[in-house]
Amino acid sequence: MLFKSYIKGRVHLQVLIIGLLFVLPDTVIPQRLKTLLSEQRASGVCVLEPSMTCCYGWRNINGVCQPICKRPCENGFCIGPDRCSCMEGYKGKDCSEDVNECGLPERPCSHSCMNTMGSYRCFCNNGHTLDTDGKSCIKKLDCISLRCQFGCQIDRNHEVGCVCPPGLQLAPDYRTCKDINECDDPSHTCTEHQSCKNTFGSYTCVCKGGFILGTLQDTITCRDIDECLTGNHRCSPKASCVNTEGSYICQCEKGYAGDGFRCQKKNNRRSLATMYLQYKHFKHIRPVYHFNSSVRMAVNRV
Repeated sequence: MLFKSYIKGRVHLQVLIIGLLFVLPDTVIPQRLKTLLSEQRASGVCVLEPSMTCCYGWRNINGVCQPICKRPCENGFCIGPDRCSCMEGYKGKDCSEDVNECGLPERPCSHSCMNTMGSYRCFCNNGHTLDTDGKSCIKKLDCISLRCQFGCQIDRNHEVGCVCPPGLQLAPDYRTCKDINECDDPSHTCTEHQSCKNTFGSYTCVCKGGFILGTLQDTITCRDIDECLTGNHRCSPKASCVNTEGSYICQCEKGYAGDGFRCQKKNNRRSLATMYLQYKHFKHIRPVYHFNSSVRMAVNRV
């Protein structure tokens, strides 16, 4: 009840302050109040205090309020609490659904269209070739005899040859096209925290294990997942979880030993002095055997 009253009071205070901006002239409003109101406009900031407080569904990361999405945005980035902004070619609450561009009312290709994950490809009917925009089909001159898979073009020397769409290259038969693995080329744009995944005619960058796609300081990047905070770790109940970049480590608590994933209570080892006294005692009382032709007798040393 006290918490609800506090929140209600904070909301009324902020509404009153913002309302004053429209009533009082600029000369009357203190400069510090203007600064605080300007800071409040920052995404995710809730409280007008000298120390910034993030709203519910946001968390403070390096002094910036970052949104929290419980379900990762697979092909997009988190822009608000449980709200994703999808990359071009994807849709859905978590950006996991592909957009079928070929099924849109305004089809992107002038002839045939093939949908791909996050994109599409255009193809031309016989007697036509794909123009430089990758969408339009223009009538071929004498390319039919070459039996090109996708199309042909006339070069500067007026020689006709088969061509491939972007992301593909001519096969050794100079008619068909094969995929280019952009991931083998170091010029791809994937960062150190991303893995390059080749696709037909293109490639995509996916976050490595221990990282998730999101925003950090207004930049879309793969940021570290705090497995210790989310509870997604395999540490022993008798161990502490320590987050590291892209992973985590487990450390057994005091009095326990193990690799952190399994921790057992330490046994109290006998001291060297105790072991030596037990050895001397055993040596002092051990039996000595005497043998004769008929009887074996054991006489204890005293």
